[in-house]
Order: sequence, then C-alpha cells, then structure tokens
Amino acid sequence: MLECRTGQGFLLAVLMLAGCAAPPRSAPVPVVPTPVATPGVVYEVTGSDVTVRVYRDGPLASLGHNHVIASTGLSGRFIVREPLPASSFELELPLASLTVDEPARRASAGADFPGELAAADRESTRRNMLGPGLLAADRFPVIRAHSHSIEPRGKALEVTMRVDIAGAPRMLVVPAELEREADILEAHGRFTVSHAELGLVPFSIAFGALRVREDIDIEFRVSARRLVEGP
Repeated sequence: MLECRTGQGFLLAVLMLAGCAAPPRSAPVPVVPTPVATPGVVYEVTGSDVTVRVYRDGPLASLGHNHVIASTGLSGRFIVREPLPASSFELELPLASLTVDEPARRASAGADFPGELAAADRESTRRNMLGPGLLAADRFPVIRAHSHSIEPRGKALEVTMRVDIAGAPRMLVVPAELEREADILEAHGRFTVSHAELGLVPFSIAFGALRVREDIDIEFRVSARRLVEGP
C-alpha cells in the first residue's frame, strides 16, 4: 500500500500529499418532499340511478328478450382529497332494490328493447337473476364496491375498484366523470363488462340454444351531498 511520508523535495511532498488526499465528494441529492393528501371532504350519497342492459343470444335468441335491470338504491360515501388520486369511496347496492323491465325503462332504452313485457315474465327473469345460479341473493344480498385507485385521464377519471359480488371479489376498471358544485358531487359514466369479469355464468336454457349474451352494458349516475360537521 502506498503511504504518504515527508519527502526530500518540496515538490515531491506536494505531489505525494495530493495523491493521498480523499476523493472529492459528490453533491448531496436534494430530497423532494412527498405531497401530503388533505384530510378530505366527506360526501354522502343522496341519489342514484344504475341501469344494466343484458342481451339475448344463441340460435334461439329470437324466442327471448333483452332486459333492462335498474336500481335507485345505491348508498355509500365519497371522500374527496387533494390531490384527487388520494380520494376514495365505498358503495353498496342491495340486490332487493333491482327491478327488471319496468315499462318506462324499456320505453327509453331504445330499439333493442321493444314493447312491454308481461308481469309474469318480468318476475321470472328477476327470480332467475337473483337465484343461486347467478347472484345468489339469499346468501349475498349486497354488492359492495371499494375504490382501489383513481387516476385522471384528461377530463375523465379511470377508476379501479374492488367489487364484491356473489361472494367473490373482482377488480374492475371503470371510466367516470366527476362534477362538483358547492356542496354537491355527481359521478356518472357508462361501460361494458363481461359476465366472466364479474365471476358470473350467463343464464341459459336448452343447452345454450337460448342464453344471455356475455357482455353487459352498465350506466350509472350518483349524486352526493357534502356532510356538514357539527359544532
């Protein structure tokens, strides 16, 4: 190992001292503080409208009907924070609140949903939907949704949520738009999801000759009001 000692010549000593000097230290990397989310503003759901459109399929599809399933029974809370991706929500939808083929709903759903269906047909469809082969409402009477992440995508949001349906958790990515005015918050959007993504098997009869199509169209609108803290 090279050691630094006093040399005979001044120049030699200087050169050797320079050789034994500690290497220069790099400048410290500045620490960027992580943004801290605000405590958040709590909004409680005061109104909702969820519409689900399911379609007939199979070789005997002409013998079946497309259906409009709806609910105004959504409840829950939003917590809005800054920055917005730190926000969250928890929502619940009681299966008992689901309706099937209400005349006004079918009339406004478009050409794929012609005519009014008999009450007996509507009840039969609802019974099959809530039965053990699909939503198993007796065992799992509520669908629950919890936010996982909320990411801005231009003027809209990409919401990843965990949905607990028929006893199984599923992760869904849903587009949504959010509007806030004074103490009112509104979220709305529409998307298509498959039965498989929800962990469900479409209802079918006659060995699949008449069945429900795999894809489902969902549209939602949720209103919430800011909770006012007490004194």
